[in-house]
This record gives sequence, structure tokens and C-alpha cells, in this order.
Amino acid sequence: MKRYLAAAIAALSLVPGAVAQRAMVIPASLQPGDSVAIISPASHPNPADIYSACVAISNWGYVPVRGRYVTGKLGTFAGTIEERLSDLRWAFESPGIKAIICGRGGYGCVQLLCELPDGYFSRHPKWLAGYSDISALHAALTTQGVMSIHSHMCGPIGHNGGSDSLSLMLRSILEGRYPGYSVAPHKLNHCGTATGTLIGGNLAVLNDLAGSRYDITMTDGAILFLEDVNESHEALSRALYRLKCAGVLGRLRGIIFGQFTHARHNLHYSSTEEMIAEIVRGYDIPVCYNFPVGHVDNNVPLIEGAPVTLTVTPKGVTLSYHIR
Repeated sequence: MKRYLAAAIAALSLVPGAVAQRAMVIPASLQPGDSVAIISPASHPNPADIYSACVAISNWGYVPVRGRYVTGKLGTFAGTIEERLSDLRWAFESPGIKAIICGRGGYGCVQLLCELPDGYFSRHPKWLAGYSDISALHAALTTQGVMSIHSHMCGPIGHNGGSDSLSLMLRSILEGRYPGYSVAPHKLNHCGTATGTLIGGNLAVLNDLAGSRYDITMTDGAILFLEDVNESHEALSRALYRLKCAGVLGRLRGIIFGQFTHARHNLHYSSTEEMIAEIVRGYDIPVCYNFPVGHVDNNVPLIEGAPVTLTVTPKGVTLSYHIR
């Protein structure tokens, strides 16, 4: 039976900039023997990663079920739009599938969103796990009132046999147990405490959804987390100023800046954090830097759409869930 969060939280309406009240659905927890779909909605994965992840998921006590096109290849994509869409719809619509783990990010999820009807995910609520380009699917789920898991995917799960701390955190969420996080302080942190709805993901992907019905950045009362990879300081600055000029930063209750891996320093700043701090200066909300989320080995799973409390003090940062 699906469990619903008692308190309604803010979610987007279909009109950009407008906010509707919606109760978030917590997808059903996994039980021993449940089936978990493995799909590749974006780029082509390493087939060996898919195989090893299936072994790890079996070791967790679940039945991994591969999408028909999970290791497909069409250029950089894992098959045509129609093939990847077919796997996504199969995974969400099949009653026997209880959760979904993505094979890889890359690029391509937005192509599938354009083919789905309004409210699709709210009619098929299930746990979806992934990150990077999967941020587009997380945004769709969140705006339609369904929680999802921003986490690493088949490669790390399989490489570590599913027994490393991050994979076990992901497993615990799938089973209905929600971890909290403590992070070391950063010299640029802005102290404070805030409670709100956790939203976010890859900055470039979210920025590309601006103005669409999947634009989660227009949600009021949110705590936003952001990460990115292989972007220049100029590109990151442009995306953050878009959020600032759109009034997004002024509506947030807190901001979590994760890892900006392989950022190219093509402006005058000595660090990515220094550049970001200049843009967000003046907002009296808790802000933290160097949170372990993004294109790094230590990419902790975060529950999108969940109510959380972010506390930033001189001694460090804590993030805790309030899911019952």
C-alpha cells in the first residue's frame, strides 16, 4: 500500500512560476523477492556494469529484471527514443516491477519526457534511482508528487558488489529506512537552520528544463542541492544567475552545493566555491559547500521531494529526513 506524507508540500502546477499544494507520495518499500528493473533511459552503458549490478541486486535479495534495450546502442544513446521510452514505460507500468535503477546518465532523458502525458508518474509511483541526466526524470517525478532517489547507478553498485556504504544507503532507502548525513564545515558556508522540500540535481540539466512543466526550481519553500561536471565557470555562472534573475534563489529556504567535478576555470575566480559564494551572497539562508553529492565516488543518495532539515553551523553540516 502506498504511503502518503501527511503534510502537503509545494509542487509546481503546469503553469511556470505558479505553485500548487501537493502531498508527496512515498513509493512502496521493497520486500524480499521483489523485482527491480534495470533500464538505460539516456546514454549507452557498459554491459559489464549492468551484469555486475544485477549480481549485486540479487545478493540484496531482489530479482533484477533487465529492460529489453538496457544495453542498446545508437551513437551515444542506449537505443532510439522509442526503444528507451518503451523500457521506461514497461518499468513504470508493469505491476510486478517494484523499483527502477538506471544504468547510466549521459544525455537523453528529456527526449522521453516530451513523449509522456501529463501526470504520467503520479499514476505509476515507484522508486527511481540515478543521477546526472536522470535529474530530468527526478524533476518530472517531483513535480508530479512522487519522491525519487538521486544516487549512483549500476557501475558503482556492481563494482563494489552492492556491499559498500553508499550502495547500502541506497538499499536502506528502498527498504524504507532513511539515513541522515553529517559533513565537515567549509569556510564559505553560511550558517543557519531550515526545513523544506529537498529538490535538485545536475545544474545544467535542471537549467535546460527552465520554463517547462518540469521546472522544479520554481517550487516555493525548497532546499535546493546542485552539482555538475565538465562545465566552465562561465557556464556555471550563467546558470546560477538565471536562477537569481528568475527569483529562484530568493524563494529558497536553503542551498546545498555539491561537487562541481572537472570545472574549467575560465574566469578570474580561484575556486568554483568562491565564484558561487559571490552569486549567492546576501541571502539569509543556510548555504553549504562541498557536500558529497555529484560526479564523484562519494555520491550519497538523496531523496528528492522529501521533507528535510538542513543545519549549517561552524562545526559542520547535517541533513536529516522527516519521512513517516
